[in-house]
Amino acid sequence: MGIDREDTKRAGKAIAMTATLMLLSGCMTHRPPGIDAYQTSGIDQWLTAADADKVVNAMAAKGMMPATIDCGFINNEPGQVAYASKFTWKRAPINTRYHWEIGDPTYLASKEVRANRVGLKRVFAKAVRDAATGQTVGCSIWAG
Repeated sequence: MGIDREDTKRAGKAIAMTATLMLLSGCMTHRPPGIDAYQTSGIDQWLTAADADKVVNAMAAKGMMPATIDCGFINNEPGQVAYASKFTWKRAPINTRYHWEIGDPTYLASKEVRANRVGLKRVFAKAVRDAATGQTVGCSIWAG
């Protein structure tokens, strides 16, 4: 008993078939560069400030940084204002520093001054106005 030529051919075909299936299945789960699981999973949702900090820190540990930020109101009652944010991600260039903020226009203006003082420039900004109350919330990302 030994391995004959037909057994070797069958084994070779089986290995080739398995490799092809693995390659195809890998392609089906491939995400374009700069897109991360946070963006394509259930975490792609509105985040409170505490949750946003956790997500940003987790993404930074993976070498990602915010590419864009969206902002809005969770609660816009006077004295109870609360904001929410949502991010898209990109690969962070080596040695890039960044900072993000969400808040009213006066708050963001003060953060803009601070960011510029440490060499960061605004790379993304958005403002949203609540039609019912007239309040505005803005969000920005600075990098350098």
